[in-house]
Amino acid sequence: ELPSPLPLPPPSYPERNLPPRTGISVPMLATPPHFIRSVPKAPEELYVPPDNLFDEVVRHEADRVSRPEAVMNRTVFDSIEARVPVGSTGSVPGRPGGSSEHAVELPAYYAPSGPDDHTLVFESRFESGNLRRAVQVYDYEYDLVLNPDYNTKSHTQWYLFRVGNTRKGPSYRFNILNMQKPTSVYNDGMRPLRYSVANASIHGIGWARCGDNIAYYQNGVRRKDKGNSNYYTLTFTVTFDHDDDLVYFSHCYPYCYTDLQNDLRELEKDPNVCRRFRRRKLCETLAGNACDLITITSFCSDPAALRARRAVVITARVHPGESNASWVMKGVLDYLTGPSLDARILRDNFVFKIVPMLNPDGVIVGNYRCSLAGQDLNRLWDDPSRKMHPTIFFAKSMIRHLLNDREVILYIDIHGHSRKKNVFMYGNSESSGVREKIFPGLLCRSSDCFNFEDCCFKIQKSKESTARVVAYRELSIVNAFTLEASFCGADFGPLAEQHFTTRHLEEMGYMLCDAILDYCDPDQTKVMQVVREL
Repeated sequence: ELPSPLPLPPPSYPERNLPPRTGISVPMLATPPHFIRSVPKAPEELYVPPDNLFDEVVRHEADRVSRPEAVMNRTVFDSIEARVPVGSTGSVPGRPGGSSEHAVELPAYYAPSGPDDHTLVFESRFESGNLRRAVQVYDYEYDLVLNPDYNTKSHTQWYLFRVGNTRKGPSYRFNILNMQKPTSVYNDGMRPLRYSVANASIHGIGWARCGDNIAYYQNGVRRKDKGNSNYYTLTFTVTFDHDDDLVYFSHCYPYCYTDLQNDLRELEKDPNVCRRFRRRKLCETLAGNACDLITITSFCSDPAALRARRAVVITARVHPGESNASWVMKGVLDYLTGPSLDARILRDNFVFKIVPMLNPDGVIVGNYRCSLAGQDLNRLWDDPSRKMHPTIFFAKSMIRHLLNDREVILYIDIHGHSRKKNVFMYGNSESSGVREKIFPGLLCRSSDCFNFEDCCFKIQKSKESTARVVAYRELSIVNAFTLEASFCGADFGPLAEQHFTTRHLEEMGYMLCDAILDYCDPDQTKVMQVVREL
């Protein structure tokens, strides 16, 4: 006799998670943008700049300096210092008294004066959006300034913003002026991402790579937080396909907190998945958002078999601007809850504890690296505060309790990498042994974009309080890794010189699960082959 289906979780829990809470006083649209999930049919090759590109950049900068009277220098967007109409009470429309986090409707900072006014209309006051200010320099050129992470003066890399009032034909130039990293994969061929609402509606085209004349270079603006260093500029040009389109630009494929909540709800609705999937609130964040904990195993098993299973822990998105980590995590979740025989074998033999988004607050407000308190949560695993770093405190506590119940054979924390190509791992090895390198070796054999040569197993002093090192040293989990997926693409194999798409990232999640299967296969042939190679 088949066991009766397990009841679905109460519907009230996920419903209370949306709309997300920002924890900040800046208004945000209650409904985030909706993007269709479509993958380009053709490979998106990396950008190859012309030989004289940087000469042209220098010439253009010199021209701006020598002819200041030609520069418009007109602010056309500010996400914080919004324009208040003359005679108003100072409250923001949609926010009675200006007190609510979410606005039903927000007035545009700039309104075109008529059909002949082709000034772009910018917007970033939505979930995961990041654009502080836009300044029109020339008719078709704009200087852009990003918001640093909240409660910091630094960490600018993630951007997500929208422009309206577009014109088909002209070449527009965008200059993001306050980047901070000294090197970037933008100089190795990475292109920005663009999403056209018109193309999505007419042609079913989702996020796609765009841009020409792409350069990343040090500019002349000094950083106030670090007086001996300058900011960096990302510049690129684009042309639009439609008049009066709404077009979004992003550093990486967006995956916001609302996306996660909707995807988890879809899994909960599936009557087949409910036998394999449990969802509960690990804790609440500083802003009051739920941090989800997912448990995946074959629940309808003999209790003794359940108790005997070993555990695997997987976390992601501790750095909110690394949205590619969420797409890898989506691949993991879809695989483990799927109908395949391999997925069933994994569920029958392991208990998977998964925290798909360790930093919901940062994701919601558009941070790149930090929490709402302005702290890098992946440098606090050694001694997290229950009050200030609740997601890390409770995630670490969850792993400790899990270790009391069963053996944890693997811990993986999924990240995105901004300066290297490929997918690779950081591990821990304080000796010359190979035990800690076997799992990455297996992953390299099963994936077209995982490069073992890019892996590193040294423990730097600056990384001693990261998740993987604390899991290895303090919690004694031998196989504790950071999985890094490039924002750009691969430089070897069949995907060489191509951008990663969301499909590639999700497939990386599938390959991660396949490698777990290989690692624990009673037939250790593949493991022994890797050991011999190492």
